[in-house]
Amino acid sequence: MEVNPEKQNINRLFSTTNYHIDFYQREYKWKDDEVKRLIEDIFYHFEQSYAKHADLDPTEANVAANYSWYYLNTYITNKTDGRIFVVDGQQRLTTLTLMLIALYHMCAPNRLDSLELRDWLKAKIVGIGVGGKRQFWMAHSKREPLMQALFTGDTPAADMIDDGITARHIIENYALIDKELSARLPTRHKLETFVYYFLCMVVIINLEVARTDVPMVFEVINDRGVRLQPYEILKGKLLGQIDKGEVNDYADIWDASLHDLEARAEDEVDTFFRTYLRAHFADTRKQGQSFDGPYHRAIFDSPCEDALHLKRNAQGVKAFLKGPFQYYARLFLKVRRLGDDPNSAIPECYYSSQLNRMDGHVMLAVAVCGIADPEEDAKIRAVARAFDRAYVMLQLNRAYDSNQFQELLYTLHPLLRGCPSDDIERRVDERILAEINDRRNTNAASLLSYAQFKLVGYGDFNTRFLRYFLARIEAFIAAGLGSNLHDTLWNYVCGVGRGNAYHVEHILSRNDESRERFQGADGQPDEALFETERNRFGGLLLLKGQDNQSSGNEPYADKLRTYTASAPYLALPISRPLTLRGRSPPPPPPQLG
Repeated sequence: MEVNPEKQNINRLFSTTNYHIDFYQREYKWKDDEVKRLIEDIFYHFEQSYAKHADLDPTEANVAANYSWYYLNTYITNKTDGRIFVVDGQQRLTTLTLMLIALYHMCAPNRLDSLELRDWLKAKIVGIGVGGKRQFWMAHSKREPLMQALFTGDTPAADMIDDGITARHIIENYALIDKELSARLPTRHKLETFVYYFLCMVVIINLEVARTDVPMVFEVINDRGVRLQPYEILKGKLLGQIDKGEVNDYADIWDASLHDLEARAEDEVDTFFRTYLRAHFADTRKQGQSFDGPYHRAIFDSPCEDALHLKRNAQGVKAFLKGPFQYYARLFLKVRRLGDDPNSAIPECYYSSQLNRMDGHVMLAVAVCGIADPEEDAKIRAVARAFDRAYVMLQLNRAYDSNQFQELLYTLHPLLRGCPSDDIERRVDERILAEINDRRNTNAASLLSYAQFKLVGYGDFNTRFLRYFLARIEAFIAAGLGSNLHDTLWNYVCGVGRGNAYHVEHILSRNDESRERFQGADGQPDEALFETERNRFGGLLLLKGQDNQSSGNEPYADKLRTYTASAPYLALPISRPLTLRGRSPPPPPPQLG
């Protein structure tokens, strides 16, 4: 391996070389903290010298002779087919370019006597590169329209802003840089002096490595420096196996498949990869935990390698990117979005993701769907329904434990892979029933019997589950009446504050009238019986905080008068007429023979 170090200042860095961003490089992810730190470090050294030499004319010679230099670290490049690719350092080089653009605009004709300094800055931003083409020295075709807008002082178009996290960070960081430099360089003298300092005294070291050494260098940089996300390393490992002439096409597949996931959250892409690998290559939680850490290494080991054939296999990599990777990234995003939407076409996705804060249905959907599965929608629906029912049935049978539930989900993988949509719920129900019987040492034939259900209530569950279960009952009643919920499911289950929070209300208050209704064999009030009956699900409903407080310790007849018109349908007695928002009451149910 040969490493060729070269010391450069900014003037030399951006003079004759077009830097291309290699596929190994992540998106431009520097945020305000990193940008502010860079600006503060540069200005710390500049200000120390400027305080001593503010009386000197702002010239290159005066700055070079009297100002201390600032070391900006290194960047690593690789030369391939006559082009220079940045292996490491594009975050710094992109930020330096944004600083140059900001300085260029600050050196407008109305601020300087000479245009030479402004022209010098312009030459550090754009120039004539290979083939006589005018382009930015920090070259990237996808970013060029946005960089051109910043350079010419135009407002970026909407499609540039929506182009992903790189565009968002470029726009935000440029605004920050412009604000910081304007505040720190208030006078013409200081501005001109800083331009000379920035171009001549800020030093960076270039290390050029051979193409064959790039993957190794890239991973060592990550292990010992600012850590990349695992998916960013995996990108380099996979695309690094593809010939340079084809790699851009597959880099486009990668970027397009992950674009919307990256925009959702910083760790969403890694969550996708871990979900995919667990769904297809883990049948126990212990196996799934092997992907918690550096999955970008585990994917090249058995059992993943046995199926995907990614190790030193360009054809395997191309097949993976065009097949499983592309399909399951889209499927994962689809299920996630179904879980975000309160009006989701598959409401159980929303129930699990938002109301119960669980995502096991996502992993099961990825496990059950084959590539380009013609039953995709039906399978997502079946899995989401089965997962929601599994959670509720385990709770109602007092057989739920969060850790054991995670173990249980993995055992569903081999049962569901390749399963037709119309058999998914049956297979899950059977597995859940077996789990309930095992944990409770019973031999029940159904997921829930009334004998078991009637014994559970307020003291058996946490508040979130109580609110969730009662809210689902409320939604069921509203749908049966052809009406609408008085509030959102989110507020029923997760609402907080005086205006949105719902409380679990006991119909039976702790008062003498209520206790008299529950007598023991001796004809006296039975406190234990009263508490048991008071806490059963049939004696519970949801009320907004102020309604719950106003009902106080009243007898039930008085509680009815304090319940407001927005009270849940569960709060209304059967004998009370229902007005259903402009609709006629439903007909009475048919008599059963």
